[in-house]
Amino acid sequence: MTNRQKNGIACIVIALLLAGVAIKNSFITPTIPVGDDSGLGVSRLVGAFLPAVLLLALGLWFFQKPKA
Repeated sequence: MTNRQKNGIACIVIALLLAGVAIKNSFITPTIPVGDDSGLGVSRLVGAFLPAVLLLALGLWFFQKPKA
């Protein structure tokens, strides 16, 4: 297993943890509901999941084979 693969696994695990926290904060204990008329709920939802999505993309990028 190479260092890139180890880094990829670490990023994916952290992304899963961040997604779990985002789910808890967004759906289980919401301070601003997602369907709020002002649109703040959707912005908060996107902001909660954005770090998880970016880390997942980075982790998947680490798993790509290097181009020769």
